[in-house]
Amino acid sequence: VLATAGYDHSIKFWDPNNGNCLRSIPFNESQVNTLAITKDKSFIGVGAFMSVKLYEVGSLNNSPIMAYEGHTGNVTAVGFHRDCKWLYTGSEDGSIRVWDLRAAGYQRIYEANAM
Repeated sequence: VLATAGYDHSIKFWDPNNGNCLRSIPFNESQVNTLAITKDKSFIGVGAFMSVKLYEVGSLNNSPIMAYEGHTGNVTAVGFHRDCKWLYTGSEDGSIRVWDLRAAGYQRIYEANAM
């Protein structure tokens, strides 16, 4: 699975063998800054302006299965722990947040007060 996104306000899934777009998800709330796919290829995390969304890769449902709120700036980094139970995000607001994919809200926050 190959996924792309950006300033066109969409997330696209591609077939890397032939270059065909398999699925396109509209993302109208802002540009997409970053993407990450879980190791098992079940979920994709999407970082945008002040939000993180989680989508199912193999589904035809274009709605996120979870939305994570709390950052106050652009989310510029998204990643998953190897066991796919934790999501981590970084933002221009100077914080790193760790989210439990099985629960709502962030579990940990680390803040940098650098200027």
